[in-house]
Amino acid sequence: MNIKKKAKWVGGFVSVLMLTGLLAACGGNNTTGDNGTGNNGGTAAPAASTAASTDPTQISGTVKVWDWDEAFQKGMIVEFNKKYPNIKVEVTVVNPNDYLQKLQSGIASGSDVPDVILGESAYRGKLFDLGVLDNLEAAPYNFDKSTIIDYVVPYVSNSKGEVIAVDQSLTPAGFAYRRDLAKQYWGTDDPAELEKKISTWDDFIAAGKELKEKSADKVLMFPGLGDAFLALKGQNFASYVNGTEIDLTSKLQKPLNRLFEMRDAGIIGKNELWTPAWSASMAKGEFMFYPMAPWGAKWHISANDPDGSGRWGLLKAPEGGFTRGGTAIGIYKDSKVKDAAWAFIQYAYLSDEGSAFNFKTFGNMTSSKSFYETQKALIDAPGPYDEFFGGQNLAKYFVENIVPDMKGEAQSKYDSVVDSVFNALYPLWMKDGSVTADSALQKFIQETKNKASDATIK
Repeated sequence: MNIKKKAKWVGGFVSVLMLTGLLAACGGNNTTGDNGTGNNGGTAAPAASTAASTDPTQISGTVKVWDWDEAFQKGMIVEFNKKYPNIKVEVTVVNPNDYLQKLQSGIASGSDVPDVILGESAYRGKLFDLGVLDNLEAAPYNFDKSTIIDYVVPYVSNSKGEVIAVDQSLTPAGFAYRRDLAKQYWGTDDPAELEKKISTWDDFIAAGKELKEKSADKVLMFPGLGDAFLALKGQNFASYVNGTEIDLTSKLQKPLNRLFEMRDAGIIGKNELWTPAWSASMAKGEFMFYPMAPWGAKWHISANDPDGSGRWGLLKAPEGGFTRGGTAIGIYKDSKVKDAAWAFIQYAYLSDEGSAFNFKTFGNMTSSKSFYETQKALIDAPGPYDEFFGGQNLAKYFVENIVPDMKGEAQSKYDSVVDSVFNALYPLWMKDGSVTADSALQKFIQETKNKASDATIK
């Protein structure tokens, strides 16, 4: 069930969810001895399972995890073992670029497969298609998907509709913007006022032209086409894959039309995503906007503009939110320690206490609804990067202004193919002004056919 756009998640979160019935399944699944009231200050487990209903000291085993974020695992394991002292968690650090290949090699050889498997957004659909993750809605987990925020469900489900993972963190995205530039050229750095100024993509393009003129071409809206496409494509949540049929036209026609309109208006730079020039531009003040999910405050903005505290802000993108990044966490179907593996996942990514540690230490925002009911004070408190954003409460902004508009999108093994084709093609679109949206789409379709020869593409 969708939450109305004007509903506020924080402060009014409990009443909104009770009215819509979204927390109906949460009360009976806690282990705090409050008979389902949730009012004794304890921690409500988000699903009835062996791990959630058994004495934590009675669960034992060695859980093998492959992850690229060693700092997260080291910090979380210490907290986890305070509650589950007899479960040992062994972490192998694996480069995300090598993760899927290493996993497939381990599965093929019948050895060296972790119990807890991660699926980064770039290859999540491919991982799900392998059929190696257990159905978390079945025994011994018995996970109740109604306990996580609705839009997340398609991102953690396979083609059968089974939930086979949980999300490491919510990744709703808006735009980080330069307050100093907005104040200088638009007369305000207030996010509410700026949202009105760019409430539609037509408004955005008009504001970009104004910015370009007033700054004498010194400041543009985005560093490059890649930044704009993240939002434009990300806002089209409609599924475009049906088995081996890929409807690229329905997925990409409208985003490409807008993208080329921006290019031709001259309001976008020529930087490619993730390049040194793209990273350096954040501190230089050459561009107004950068797409940003909650993790981006640390890994993008503050990392690339370390002296920029106070000169950044966050606002919603024109016409709604989109997702950026995200990591799925699942359990290997042939794991011998499923109860212990689920205990770790449930604690680290879903429980109130694990989610609180995750949020305070790493800025990750759980998908568990219970957390936003029981930890309102934590969300209301200043976050680690709020001062960097002029004192704006980033967590509240994400859950109040962006999450309620979010929708889910089914994952497909072809998603990574489509992304790789875009990454190969869009630098040419920036350099060659003769390329049109229509010709770009046709080239996109052809290149996707070359990489996905088993599929029918239109």
